[in-house]
Amino acid sequence: MHKEKIEYYDQNWQEYDTWYDNHPAIYESELNVLKKAIPLGVGLEIGVGTGRFASPLSLEFGLDPAFNMLKLAEQRGVKVIQGIGENLPFKNESFNFALIVLTIWLVDNPLSVLKEAVRVLKKRGALILGILDRESSWGKFYMRKAAKSSFYKSPHFFSPEEILLIFKDISLEFDAAFQTLIQPPPDIKYREEPERGYGQGGFVVLKAIKK
Repeated sequence: MHKEKIEYYDQNWQEYDTWYDNHPAIYESELNVLKKAIPLGVGLEIGVGTGRFASPLSLEFGLDPAFNMLKLAEQRGVKVIQGIGENLPFKNESFNFALIVLTIWLVDNPLSVLKEAVRVLKKRGALILGILDRESSWGKFYMRKAAKSSFYKSPHFFSPEEILLIFKDISLEFDAAFQTLIQPPPDIKYREEPERGYGQGGFVVLKAIKK
């Protein structure tokens, strides 16, 4: 991840964290759908931020390059490590599962991050990837925002189908998909219950198993 992006999140960690308080229905809907995919065992969140997902989902470890975000994640009970997803500071086969929530669209090399996640997974370990579906109303909404932003110069928006093709190339076996944010952007009025599959919700969770 570019130094400028890391500095941005390091300086704006409070604004980032407060966003979830200001959009409780979105936050609770995303948490609920992620819970459907989280297995038992020792987990790592790559791009843990302030621990908004790792803490309530009981992930033990979290990695992020933004130091100030990590301080808050640590206060929320996460064992934090400063680093980048393209070069994880862990031995092979260290974790039962790895979680990446939305971070994949911010990194410089998404494929490298996914390969690193697979490397640190134990055999039959799970990768849980949360994305904004590029083809959904939410994906299109944030793509328009990104196009007007000088900060997000090269965001990587994916469709679920594209991610599934990548999974095949990096020794991952697709296991399940869940979705939420059926209501249109920019906000939702009530918390949604998770639905299986993809194609209707803006936020999609794809779970795959290391072969």
